[in-house]
Amino acid sequence: MPAAAWAAFLGARDDRAFLQGWLTVLLGRVPDASFGVVLDLDRTSGALKPVAAGPDPARDLAPLRPVAERSAATGRAATGTGDDGRGYAAVPARTGGGPMAGLVVLELRSDDPAALQAAVREVHWAIGWLTSRHWQGAHDLEAEKVERAGIALDLLALVHEHPRPEAAAMALVNELKGILHADQVSVGMVRGRRSPRVRLLAMSYAAWFKRRSTLAESLETMMDEAFDQGVTVAAPPVEGLPRAVHIAHADHLRTTKTSHVLSVPMQDDARVVGVICAERRADTSFTPREVRIAESVAALMGPILELKRRNRRWIGGRLVDKTGHVLGILLGPRRLSWKLLALAIGALILAAATVDGPFRVSADAVLQGEVRRAAVAPLQGFVAEAAVRAGDRVEEDALLARLDDRDLRLEQLRWQSEIDRLSAQSRTALAEGARDEVAYLEAQIRQARARLALAQAELDRTEIRAPIGGLVIAGDLSQRLGSPVQQGEVLFEIAPLDSYRLEVFVDERDLPYISAGMGGDLVLTGRPTEPLPFEIERITPVSEAREAGNVFLAEARLTAPAPGDLRPGMAGSAKVEAGRALYAWSWTRRLRDWLRTTLWTWQP
Repeated sequence: MPAAAWAAFLGARDDRAFLQGWLTVLLGRVPDASFGVVLDLDRTSGALKPVAAGPDPARDLAPLRPVAERSAATGRAATGTGDDGRGYAAVPARTGGGPMAGLVVLELRSDDPAALQAAVREVHWAIGWLTSRHWQGAHDLEAEKVERAGIALDLLALVHEHPRPEAAAMALVNELKGILHADQVSVGMVRGRRSPRVRLLAMSYAAWFKRRSTLAESLETMMDEAFDQGVTVAAPPVEGLPRAVHIAHADHLRTTKTSHVLSVPMQDDARVVGVICAERRADTSFTPREVRIAESVAALMGPILELKRRNRRWIGGRLVDKTGHVLGILLGPRRLSWKLLALAIGALILAAATVDGPFRVSADAVLQGEVRRAAVAPLQGFVAEAAVRAGDRVEEDALLARLDDRDLRLEQLRWQSEIDRLSAQSRTALAEGARDEVAYLEAQIRQARARLALAQAELDRTEIRAPIGGLVIAGDLSQRLGSPVQQGEVLFEIAPLDSYRLEVFVDERDLPYISAGMGGDLVLTGRPTEPLPFEIERITPVSEAREAGNVFLAEARLTAPAPGDLRPGMAGSAKVEAGRALYAWSWTRRLRDWLRTTLWTWQP
């Protein structure tokens, strides 16, 4: 094999030269090989295309197509013969379980099966070079991705340090200037809604620039050109970039000392929001790697700078954007559920503004017994027994409590003994005929008997009994055994269970709508499933301060028989029927009253 073929193969500077040199070496190692071609997989179209052929690169490849297609379809080596007695062998370059790295097809002068198999074996041994080339390319690609990600993340952290978009853009262009080896880097953001244009935001190492200068206008024109097309634009064109109009970029090159310029659009939510422009005065074009770095940075920086710009706007601009976003949802071709929701809300608002319905005033309410009888202490004493407490049901004249009667019993015995003593003295005086003394003793006996009757009466009243049958709603002496009570002190309160009254606490803002004779429904917290009808009897003129504000007490009565499970003190919510009104007026009356009060307060 000529040493020149090996030298060309080992000294190849690019992929095409490497594959051509490898194919030349391979053809020299297969004795009967007259022609060979290396096919590579096009990542865009998925088709196989020739990347190296020899010894005649311009030769027609049609005779090699059948065996190449068979090998590509099966993923295995394939052989075939032609009508002219020539043989063909195709061997795929596999990368484990990954995609095919290439396909090698050889044409042999003979269709001898042994020669074809020998050619396949030789290709199998040599194809490791292609596999190695594939993995080396994949490694370089991943390394470049990691490098671009690191650069983009570093710039992201740098930009996040500045809340204002101008400062963030200045930090970005200053750092990006060194990364791209550019002489000048500029950033522009899209402004305007009806006729959007790119406005220059920052230039590298320029704390201030004149917006109406020739340079600024030329930069903005270039950025507008990239903005209008939505693609990366380079002048002169860079290999690998899609074809784009670059008239403004060429004009900028003619009017400045710049030799190469690159404009990369920044996007946010599938729309261009700005452009990064890099300039280079040296006659060195931007490499595909530098273009990919610029595109990665633009993809990450676009949403960040746009968000900072939006946050810096006045409230009017934010409202306009939000309104436009909502209208785009409602009037656009998609999001049917949002459109149906908007129609339903519109119909609800229209109905509320045109249809009237029952106007009801809500208020807190408490159920009380129609009467409340108190059981008081008949005399001063000490609690000896407590038979009931709050929550117990009692019958009329049932024992509620008993006071200590030991002192009263001693008082009873004292006056009984005094009566016996005076009676004995009276009999002795009568026997002696001392009538004056007898009259005096009889008067003392009557006085002692009165004292005895008083002691007996007080002794009888030590038992405190229920004045009526019902429910004990207040009072618990079980914790006060042995403690003193004063005469007239309220010990128990009892309410009947067959008649109730309702206390409705009406907010002072609703008082004009409420009057005596209005009806309503009461829903108790403990009975939420069965509303109780009631009718307001009177409204007291005295207000009461509660957590929700000032309220007025309205007394009402239940108009239906009371269920047996009602208890005094049960609370709930009452709704008073105050007539009819528009639903919109009923729902917004509190808001309108608050606005009127607030405006009146702020008026001079």
